[in-house]
Amino acid sequence: MNNVPENRVLLSSVCQPFGTKHGDGFGASYEGSHQLMWAQGIFRTRGTTTQWGIDFIAANLQAPTTVLHYPTMRQFIAEVKKGYKYVGIAFVSSTLHKMRPMVEAIRRYAPETKIVLGGYGTALGEQIAPYGDHICKEEGVAFMRRLLGEPVDAPIVQPDITQVQKLLSVPLLKPTGYIFAGLGCPNGCDFCATSHYFDRKHIRFLPDGPSILAAIENMRTKHPGMDTFWINDEDFLLNKRRGRGFLQAIRASDLPPLSISIFSSVKALSQYSASELVEMGVDWIWVGFEGKRAGYAKMDGRSYQDLFADLRAHGISLLASMIIGFDYQTREIIMEEFEELIALRPSMSQFIIYGPPRGTPLYERITGEDRLLEQTYADNSLHDGFTLVFKHPHIGQAEMSEIQRHLYREEFRRLGPSAFRVAEDFLTGHVALRNHQNARVRAKAVRYGQDARASLKIIQASKRYVSPERRRWLDELQDRMIAETGRPTTKERVLIKLAPALLAWEQAKLRLGFNQQPEFTRRTYRTGAQRSSAQVSANSRQTFSTQRRQSR
Repeated sequence: MNNVPENRVLLSSVCQPFGTKHGDGFGASYEGSHQLMWAQGIFRTRGTTTQWGIDFIAANLQAPTTVLHYPTMRQFIAEVKKGYKYVGIAFVSSTLHKMRPMVEAIRRYAPETKIVLGGYGTALGEQIAPYGDHICKEEGVAFMRRLLGEPVDAPIVQPDITQVQKLLSVPLLKPTGYIFAGLGCPNGCDFCATSHYFDRKHIRFLPDGPSILAAIENMRTKHPGMDTFWINDEDFLLNKRRGRGFLQAIRASDLPPLSISIFSSVKALSQYSASELVEMGVDWIWVGFEGKRAGYAKMDGRSYQDLFADLRAHGISLLASMIIGFDYQTREIIMEEFEELIALRPSMSQFIIYGPPRGTPLYERITGEDRLLEQTYADNSLHDGFTLVFKHPHIGQAEMSEIQRHLYREEFRRLGPSAFRVAEDFLTGHVALRNHQNARVRAKAVRYGQDARASLKIIQASKRYVSPERRRWLDELQDRMIAETGRPTTKERVLIKLAPALLAWEQAKLRLGFNQQPEFTRRTYRTGAQRSSAQVSANSRQTFSTQRRQSR
């Protein structure tokens, strides 16, 4: 560690491998799609979602910084030995067991290095105190700037983060650019680690509509032609002034029709018409369905039935996140609410067990009522949304997990692969909006048709992998696709012939556990390297969304 450059920084996610055989809870995965579509098998979309927060911090420092995503322990140790003044590790409660050996490695191989711990796992408080020289339990850029003696009020810049989703090992549509609009959430739901981590404050990195548009245009400068974006904000569009400012900025721009994915709520979405969302480019929304009697303020507004039907009629896909384990729920009530969710026909679903992350009002209530299952809760790997960690008045721990897994399997059996549900949504939007009076909406309808068409080449081969009623649905979707967008081209007919082999190969990979770990990515910032883009190894895949999505 001698002669280490002043303030040289290494930031890392936790190390791979992932999986229950490596000490992880069932819900802790390097892929966000795991918590949504694990029961869908070969139809689950796959993609490396890096721990974007550490790249966001790195992009906003002045010190030379290296970022690692999902290294093996061997790769992590090799990097630590290069010499850094600070090594930061981002983790959540359910990956505490992965953080500890990394700290041990730093202390063994680089004893002069100072250790910084960050992420939602820092809510564990005294439990992690022995592992870090510095604990970041706040917004990370400001914390690291203060630690490094850099100007805290320097402008925030957006990092260059992209992702490619795959289905059946084939890239799905186009690369997605990440836009980081804000942190935290003012809704303050009792279980939400995100909201209470930031004391119910909403930290806006992009304060208004024009700044959001500028971030999109900047990404397009770096990646010409990019038109698919994820706007990261816990309840995007909740602030009506900023949301309408974004709509006005889009209207005044010369951008092509965009494809934008967001987190939002009934309360936020009720402030806009479906056609206005289409103008913005929003076509995929994560919405908290929670429970019928949950009573959260974010659920106020249009009825779920009215909102979902209207948005789907405009081509917008919806992910409905349901919570099981509220005190009022019996098994029968859970199944009644599940039937209501199925009737909404979401494009994707999440079923998470009600859980009390540290620092939330729910944790205070459960501990105050002496209902915490101490032995279970002490195993942080089970803070994964797939394990009941408190005494429920009606349902036991094993039964709750059995119900949860049943919901995932039943949702897939009755609604079919999410990829085709999204294709159906897009086809619906294409047909409904192609003669719309608004030119931007008409342009979006054209894109809907193109994006829906991409599924045509695998529909026929997929029928043998779904339930009988879903086979009939796929027959109808295939016929409708051809009727509305034209018969298969020569190239498409060739791909249709190859599709059975593609699905069989994907099934074999899952059965053999082949290529089921995250990609290792190394990025450098201001280190003198020729480029600061990703240097990717050939063997792996995704982490962060575990507790973050569990917290919604």
